[in-house]
Parts: sequence; C-alpha cells; structure tokens
Amino acid sequence: MTVSMPVFPLRPRFRCLPATAILLALLFAAPPEALAKDDPAAKKPALKEAGRKNAIKGLRSKVRKASRSPYAMKKKPEVLKHLEALAALGGKEAGRAAMEAVRHPDAEVRDRAFDLIEREHDKSFTKPLAAMLEDKAFRRDFDARRRIAHALAVVADPDAVEPLASLIRFDEDSEVVAEAADALAGYATAPLKVRKPAVKRLVDLYSSVWNLKESVKTDHKDKIMKKEAQARYKVYGKSLRHALQSLTGRQLTRPKEWRQWWNENKKKKSWKRGKTP
Repeated sequence: MTVSMPVFPLRPRFRCLPATAILLALLFAAPPEALAKDDPAAKKPALKEAGRKNAIKGLRSKVRKASRSPYAMKKKPEVLKHLEALAALGGKEAGRAAMEAVRHPDAEVRDRAFDLIEREHDKSFTKPLAAMLEDKAFRRDFDARRRIAHALAVVADPDAVEPLASLIRFDEDSEVVAEAADALAGYATAPLKVRKPAVKRLVDLYSSVWNLKESVKTDHKDKIMKKEAQARYKVYGKSLRHALQSLTGRQLTRPKEWRQWWNENKKKKSWKRGKTP
C-alpha cells in the first residue's frame, strides 16, 4: 500500500534576510562624514571659499602697492577697480583688504574703501582701525582720522570706546573731535568701566573749552586762545554734551554741572539713569 505524505510549502531558508540585510548595511555603511569627504560635490563649497580668500589676498596686495605708490593718483582707476572686485567678493577679509586704500590720497577712493569697511563692520576691524590713529602717516591726516572715527562707530564694538576717547582732546582737529564724540554717543550700553574713562575726557574737554571761550583775560595770548576755543566749541560743543548725556543717562547741560556730577559719581560702581545725580 502506498502511503501519501502531506505536501507542505517550502519555507525560505532565510525568511529574515531582508531585515538582516538592512541591519548589515547600516552597520557597515560608511558614515555620512566619510561619504561627504569622498563626494566631489561636497568639496566644491570649501574650494570656492578658498578661491575667494586667495583672490582677496591678491587684490589686497595690489591695493596696498598702488595706494602707497608715489604715483598713487595716476593709479586711482586701478585701485577703484580692485575695490569694486573686493566689494563683489565680500566678507570681513574684503573689508580688511579695503583698509589698504585708506592711505590713498583721493577722496573717492577713500569713500569706496570705507563704504566696504562699514558694510562688513566686523569687530575684528577695531584693532587695525585703532592702529591707524597711532600711525604717523595719519597723525595730521584729519580726513582719514574723521573717517576712522565714523567707522569705529559703525563697528559697534565696546573695544572701540578707548581709541575714540583718545580723540577727545583740544589739540585734535575739531571735526575729528565732533565725529569721535558722536561715535561715543552710540556706546551707551557699553560696560561702565569702559565708559568712565571716555566720560572723564569728555568732561575735561567740555569744561576747558568752555572756560577758555568765556575767559575775560585781556592778554594777547589769552585772546588768541579764546578765539580758537570759541571756534572749536561751535564745531563740537553740542557733540560733547550729547555724548555725555548718552553715556551717563543724565540730561545736564552746563560744563559746571557736568564737572560737579563727575566729581560726585566717578568712583561709583553704577550710574542710575535719570535727570538728577
């Protein structure tokens, strides 16, 4: 007698193969970082950035050489072209490169250079801009000093307060003092320890120039000083007062009031804003 055996469908030997394959793929697949390194397309942004920086480096060298040349005025079109290229490349590196054009004597070149510097306004600009104020090449270049003071205002870095305060003095050009005072007015939120030295210089100049212009002495030398003080006060008197009001939060006006307020508050650890000391 023949016995018929029941027929069962054959089971796949590795029914879990799909799940196993996925797991193995995840375990042994290269990490995304490795894939990115091997992917030529992933390298393009880095290569592009490196190319941009190299181009800026080359342009900076050209601007520096042309601006310091004895024939700088003849090279003006060349410098303007380089500055235009730097503006197109952009970034803080371009702003730093544009600083090389500050030495150029032409006003239009300086306009373009400072336009780019202020457009980028990176805080890393504070130190090189401040160094320019100490550079012998700019000691009597009042146009450059005024522009630098304005740029330091735009950078909005508390570290700019000190170099700006250094411009608040009687033997500085009046327009430069006015620009520096206006710039300082924008640092009302800077730490008190940063503002105090600037306020002292503002009070000192505001008081001294006022006293000189109001002097009643008849000596010839005093008359000359009085006339000069009157001219200076006309240029920057309001700027000094506005800077003091902004940095201290006090709405005082007369130099005598400011001197008294300073003597009473210079050692305090905080200055509460208000109308009265």
